[in-house]
This record gives sequence, structure tokens and C-alpha cells, in this order.
Amino acid sequence: MKTLHTLTHWCLDLVFPKYCLGCGQEGFYLCAGCAASLPTLTGANCFICGRRSPTGYACDNCRRAHCSLLSGILIASDWNNLLLRQIIYEYKYRFVKELAAPLSQLMIAFLERTNFVNMFGGSNINVLLIPVPLHGRRLAWRGFNQSKLLAQKVNDHFNLPLLNNILIRSRHTLPQREITDQKTRTANIQNAFALAENYSHLPSLRSPLERSEAIPRDVAQNLNPLKNKIIILIDDICTTGATFQDCARALAPLNPKEIWGLVIARG
Repeated sequence: MKTLHTLTHWCLDLVFPKYCLGCGQEGFYLCAGCAASLPTLTGANCFICGRRSPTGYACDNCRRAHCSLLSGILIASDWNNLLLRQIIYEYKYRFVKELAAPLSQLMIAFLERTNFVNMFGGSNINVLLIPVPLHGRRLAWRGFNQSKLLAQKVNDHFNLPLLNNILIRSRHTLPQREITDQKTRTANIQNAFALAENYSHLPSLRSPLERSEAIPRDVAQNLNPLKNKIIILIDDICTTGATFQDCARALAPLNPKEIWGLVIARG
């Protein structure tokens, strides 16, 4: 099967040769030199007011004023880089899955350079990765979830647990990039995410626990994979953070310790 896959790609490359999006070199969508030229940010800012934040956390006042459940949004690279914009466009809208590797490498380099993984505890017990899910209609159109591929690459590098089945996109929405008004963007994505059916009952189990009523041991052992964990939601780009905010709303009943967003760039 692997041989057939390799042969298929060889034939496609022969008929539809690849050219580097940066320099035009044949044989690559992105050559090593152009990949190395992409910027990696060296710090973080409050995603609400934009002030510098050495720890990545959003300002307490900003979070209170906006009722935000997000601890912060980590941004790996610079949207002003035109090559990066082109790469993200080819990845999302021309379905070039191979570009997941260099794009995820920006996330990995950012997390290593800023030491955020160690700040989170550096333990695969404490930190969980969750890719932002696509609605079934969008997934059928694209053929893959671009956020999931990025999350898998980050997972492979840091060996952090990856949860693909806990969060779903419960309703179809317009693409956020087609909406320019911030209020409309927020309304478009509001209540678009929900806990998957296997997990949606968990918040209702908190009441009997608080009353010290017995719960079967097999249920208790697998009760809540997010409780007291640090969650990193992974997506390709963000603008206002509305998508991350709604994902955080859906996950909050499971009592994670913190919820973060991680993107390639902020447009």
C-alpha cells in the first residue's frame, strides 16, 4: 500500500510538478530555504488589548471586561509576511496538505523558543491538545481538517495527548474570513461548538458528586478527561478570537484548569 501511495504521488508530480511558493524552485511546495525565511515570533501579547505579555496570559482586566474564558492566544508567526499568507491560502483553499509540515513547524518553533510548553508544566499529563473541529459539510468540501493536521504534528513533536473526539461543530456557519464586522463575526460563531455526545452528560454528573452520592467506579475512573488540565486549542489563523471563545464556552463545563488558543498567525 505504501509503495502504491508513493507511486501515485510520483505520477502526480510528473504530470503536475510542484514549484516552491517562495522562489519557484521545482520539486517543492516550499523549499528549505524559503521555509527557513518564515518568521517565528519571540513573545506574546494580550489577545484583547494587544499589550505585551511575557507569560502569554491576557490581562485580568481585559478578561473580566470581555467575560473571556481563554487564558490567552499564542501566535506563532507574522500575518504581515506575504509568503506566509500565500502558504496558508494554498493549505486551506487549494487543499495542499503537505504544507501542514512547515506550518506546524512554526508553531513548534514558537513554543520551543518562548518556552511555553515548560511554562505549562512540560508534562504530557497536564497539557492536552484539541484541534478546532470542522462541520461535516465543510469537512466534506475540504477533505481534511486543517487544524487537526497541525495538531497532529505538534502532538508528534511534543508527545502531548491529542483529543479529536471531545468537541464538535454542532452547526454550519459562514466562513469567518467573509465577515468583516466584529459583532457579526461573534454572532456567526456563537454556540457553534458543543461537547460530543459521549461527553455531553459529564457536567450533569457534578451535582450528585457534590452531594457525595455514589457513582459506579467504572464511570468515575473515566469521568472527565479535561478536569484540571491545560487545554491548547489549535487552529490555523484567528482574527478576533471568537472561534476560540466559543470553543472555550463549550469546554468550560468540564472544568479545565486553563484554555489557550494556538494559531499560525493572526489576520
